[in-house]
Amino acid sequence: MVETTTINNTTTASAETIVMMVSIGNRVHLSNFTYPRLAAWAASHGYSCMLVKKKIITDDRAPHFNKLIAHRLAPGFKRYIIIDDDLMLKAGSPPLPDFDESKVGLCEDPVQSNTPAPHVKWTANTGFIAAYHHSLHLLEQAYQNGEYPYNCWDDSGKGIWGPHDQAALNNILFQKNLVHQLDSRWNYQLVVDYYTNRGKGWYKWTQSRFYRLGFYISLFLPFSKNKKLLKQSYGLHMTMGLYPKFFSLIFK
Repeated sequence: MVETTTINNTTTASAETIVMMVSIGNRVHLSNFTYPRLAAWAASHGYSCMLVKKKIITDDRAPHFNKLIAHRLAPGFKRYIIIDDDLMLKAGSPPLPDFDESKVGLCEDPVQSNTPAPHVKWTANTGFIAAYHHSLHLLEQAYQNGEYPYNCWDDSGKGIWGPHDQAALNNILFQKNLVHQLDSRWNYQLVVDYYTNRGKGWYKWTQSRFYRLGFYISLFLPFSKNKKLLKQSYGLHMTMGLYPKFFSLIFK
């Protein structure tokens, strides 16, 4: 069962795109804030949109794998944009640019130092996936392969950063050299980028309430880099900072 909302059924090029938010289970604490943003952005560009609330997979795979086959619920579109329910789009964001239809579009993950697999040239995050009809077979292949058998700490030298669908999809796309790097503003992980690349690391973030408080205060300071990066982004991925009500007030 899925809940769907069709925004526009016109036959323009823009209407050939559908944006799908996968929000399996009782996650209205997120989707009540993030899906209306998605719908507003989709409407502004003539895209259709869908909120997927119940699982599609029928086996024991992790729920994350639903994203790789969500397109099955809406056959016939030229382009599919599939996003996590903790990603908040800005309504005034531009349309997603076109790219090579044989490839799958993903944004760079803020964490780039944890992937030892040599074929993965940069680690992509799967919170925002863009795929054309011609490249859906790559999502299907990653789904059929299931869990990637290596991790970043098993001494195999083949691990890929990110669990479940992320490692599986990175593996396939980089094996075939069919990944298109999207502008990271579409899937900007503000908190993770901060503590990984500009702050004092994950451990400090998880252990110090004052450190976290200082970050959130910085979002209100006039010359704060954190505030600037948030303002510039199109899609805020709230990883490690799941405060949708707060971000809905300041991310406009």
